[in-house]
Amino acid sequence: MKYLGSKKRIVKGIMPIMLGQMQPDMAFVDAFCGGCTVIQNVPNNYRRMANDNNRYLVAMWERLTTTDWKPPTLIPKSYYDQVRASYHADDGKFDDATIGWIGFMASRNGRFFDGGYSGHDADGRDYIAENIRNTMKQIPELKGIEWHTGSYDSLILPGSSLIYCDPPYRNTTSYSTSRHFDYTKFYDWCRQMKRDGHTVYVSEYDIPCGDFVCVWKQAVTVSVGLTVTYKPTEKLYTL
Repeated sequence: MKYLGSKKRIVKGIMPIMLGQMQPDMAFVDAFCGGCTVIQNVPNNYRRMANDNNRYLVAMWERLTTTDWKPPTLIPKSYYDQVRASYHADDGKFDDATIGWIGFMASRNGRFFDGGYSGHDADGRDYIAENIRNTMKQIPELKGIEWHTGSYDSLILPGSSLIYCDPPYRNTTSYSTSRHFDYTKFYDWCRQMKRDGHTVYVSEYDIPCGDFVCVWKQAVTVSVGLTVTYKPTEKLYTL
């Protein structure tokens, strides 16, 4: 799925490190699941829990993976605008899963009603159809996941868990649901989870705390608009 901050380009690098720490009785907890690129690569013989504070996103994933729901594959701009207006008005005209589907499948760069309507480019490339195809390919690998929605610190965790966190990155563009993120509170929560016996990993460009140790890194190319790119370094930290 097209998702701001997707880990698609680095998942093959970080998964062996985390899965190498998994024991048979441990749960894998994706505390900021987003587009689910990471947790879909966790073998289903482990207990898998996925959480996100965007209730529309979680409702979408849960319905896609637990029911025979057939979401719309044609999303004209008029329908997109109608659902977007309902979402902003919170008027209850559409259910959460439908709002999540339209918002993530048809918004430019998958930015959930923040980036405008996706549609086609000048050469006729159908970005919405492409996004839908890629998303539906994920569904078989997401079967059996336990879905949760809310703040990361409201999760009720099994006794022994590996917690993967992909929070909003410092000083970068974020979704409206993750703006004003409290990093100090998050770092303290990670420390408490470590004290409680859990294994914690965090993706970031930089964590300015000495007790968070970088165990993996890779430079990636990020596009800003149509012609501007930069090359930050993705890092995986643990405590």
